[in-house]
Amino acid sequence: MIWDNEINELKQRRKLSKNQGGKESVSKHHAKGRLTIRERIDKLLDAKTFDEVGSGAGVPIYDAKDKLEDFQPANFVLGFGEIGSRKVIVGGEDFTLKGGSPNPAGLRKSIYTEDLALKYKIPLIRLHEGGGGSVTGSGGSAKNPTIPNSDPVFSKNRFQSLAKCLGIVPVAAAALGPVAGSPAARLVASHFSVMTKDSQVIIAGPAVVKRALGIDITKEELGGPEVHLKSGVVDNLAENEEDALDQIKTFLSFEQENTNINIKKSI
Repeated sequence: MIWDNEINELKQRRKLSKNQGGKESVSKHHAKGRLTIRERIDKLLDAKTFDEVGSGAGVPIYDAKDKLEDFQPANFVLGFGEIGSRKVIVGGEDFTLKGGSPNPAGLRKSIYTEDLALKYKIPLIRLHEGGGGSVTGSGGSAKNPTIPNSDPVFSKNRFQSLAKCLGIVPVAAAALGPVAGSPAARLVASHFSVMTKDSQVIIAGPAVVKRALGIDITKEELGGPEVHLKSGVVDNLAENEEDALDQIKTFLSFEQENTNINIKKSI
């Protein structure tokens, strides 16, 4: 059996995934003074050491002739890399796609990042900017969802791997923009956390608070640096993204390295 068509489609998916949320969405993100997740990863890691995992994961869109027409990638990017020649695993939400609110493939990749950190016993770094699950369902409205918005009852807990990581490997996290829901919980579940001056860490946004409590409040009032430097949710404040990434590097420099690592590149 010849698999040329399937192999070519996988290559095309990986190529299309680099578009992230599209040129317009990326431009809007840059206009806010923020980097995309891939730009953040490149700044964090040693040059040319990023080995991405699962770039072909996502939702393919086919034309009438069953040819790949477009591709919506998972809105979570992860991979292996090095910091000061030390092996790490890094991942983060892609805010240019659905504001980082996880699509099904993005959620699976987020958890898989932690599984890999456990498997190879290397530091886990999470660069957060995004929301949790949509209150209207993953694929459409609550009345007519197009994608299942819950896991099977036999699925393992989404925080099980992360909880194990905290007892085995160094875990560092950064809030680099608005961080809500599940990403906010994962930010807190770390040994070292840092947030930039223009970031917020919240359980839910102002609209949800308004609906539930009838209170008008801003994201900054809910979970800006002034709140969380007192609450203990984060350890440090960073001037900007570059400072936040440098602080993570400094944190890792204090940790002992696991030199018995054999990462299979076929992942």
